[in-house]
Order: sequence, then C-alpha cells, then structure tokens
Amino acid sequence: MLKLLTLILAAVDVQASGGGGHSAHISDLILPAWNFVPLVILMIVFLRKPLRESFNKNAEDVEALYNVAEEKDKEAQIKLDMYEKKMSSLKVESERVMKDAHVQTEQYQKHSLEETKHMIQKMGEDADSKVAYEKKQAIRDVNASLVDEVIAKTKSKIKENKDFKTKVTNKLVAEI
Repeated sequence: MLKLLTLILAAVDVQASGGGGHSAHISDLILPAWNFVPLVILMIVFLRKPLRESFNKNAEDVEALYNVAEEKDKEAQIKLDMYEKKMSSLKVESERVMKDAHVQTEQYQKHSLEETKHMIQKMGEDADSKVAYEKKQAIRDVNASLVDEVIAKTKSKIKENKDFKTKVTNKLVAEI
C-alpha cells in the first residue's frame, strides 16, 4: 500500500515537472485521471466500511427513534380515546343528573303543592270542627246559665210568694 502511494506521488511529481508547453489536449487529462482513480479506489477500500457502519448506525438510530415516536403516538392516541370516552360519559352523566334534578324538583313541587292543599283542607276542617265545638259549648253555657237563672228566679218568686210555697210543698209531698 505504501508502495502504491509512493508511486502515485512520484507520477504526480513527474507530471508537474514536465513540459513547458501549455497546449491543452485530452491526453493531458490521462495522467491526472490515472492519479485520481487510485485515490478513489483507496478511498472506497478504506472508507467504505466505516461509512457503511456510520450510515447503518444512523439508519438504526432513525428507525429506533421512529419506532419510539410511533409507540408514543399509539399511547397518546389510546389516552386521547380514553379521555374522549370519559368526557362523553361525563357529558351524558351530567345531562342525566340535570334531568334527574329537574324531575325531582317537579316531583317536590307537586308533592309540596298537594301537601299544602291537604294541610289547608285539614286546617279548614279543624277550624270548622273547632267553631262547631265552641258553638255547642257556648249554647250549653247559655242554656246552663239560662236554666240557672230560671231556677234562681223561680226560687226567688216561690220565696216571695207564700201561696206558691205551699203549693210547691204540697205537690212535692204528694209525689213522694
């Protein structure tokens, strides 16, 4: 290998020191091409394996990064789907709760209205029965006081009049 490199350098040196004419001809390119071809061959031989390994490593890194990104994308999609399901179920749940609340409110209002009507009716009945009771009680009190007054007046008239007193005594004795 060292010999080949020495030979190439010698050929370049010979070419550089040659001819003083500057006429351009295609044959003037043969020697530089002859020098360039071994250089390219040497570069291919020596650099092919490291370059291939470098490109393969970069390809593997890119593929690994792509696989990780794909996996993260799948995980993110699964989480997104899960959260969307939760959000839709929460929406449905909140709608159901609101509907239940409205139904319960309406039921409470109906029940409260019925209970109020029942209570008003019961209070009316209680008031009527209380008025009737107090009326009866007042009539009894009036009758009792009237009877007491009649008895008192009768007693006083009997006591005042001796004639009535003897008639009442005779009548009571006769009944016994």
